Amino acid sequence: MQNAFKLVYFDGFCGVCNRFIDFLIRHDRHGRLRYAPLQGNTARARLPAEYITELSTLVFEENGRLSTESTAAIRVIGTLGGVWTSMFGFLLVPRFIRDGVYRWVANHRYLFAGRRPTCRLPTPEERGLFFD
Repeated sequence: MQNAFKLVYFDGFCGVCNRFIDFLIRHDRHGRLRYAPLQGNTARARLPAEYITELSTLVFEENGRLSTESTAAIRVIGTLGGVWTSMFGFLLVPRFIRDGVYRWVANHRYLFAGRRPTCRLPTPEERGLFFD
């Protein structure tokens, strides 16, 4: 899948993750991002098994390189452009601190925003942005 866009893999059942994807869709004015649930066929075909069995991290695929946890979140938001590029500055914070915060949120994500009974289904307008 050689492409000009970047692919965001997320837990399709997670309320926090789905709200994050909604945020990205609203702010991706240049159409740079595409999305795939970690529970889907695209993730199974392209990602290491630990990412799709644990479901504990956001994964960002950019130019064949995978980022996870806080690095993925920062890179995804920075990709939106404009004022959002300032997020790249957070990469200067030591990773063990960033990932510690990320893991705490990830471990409590269902408590914060619930767990959906099914994976997120894109609206008809969003269908071209999602991979299975």
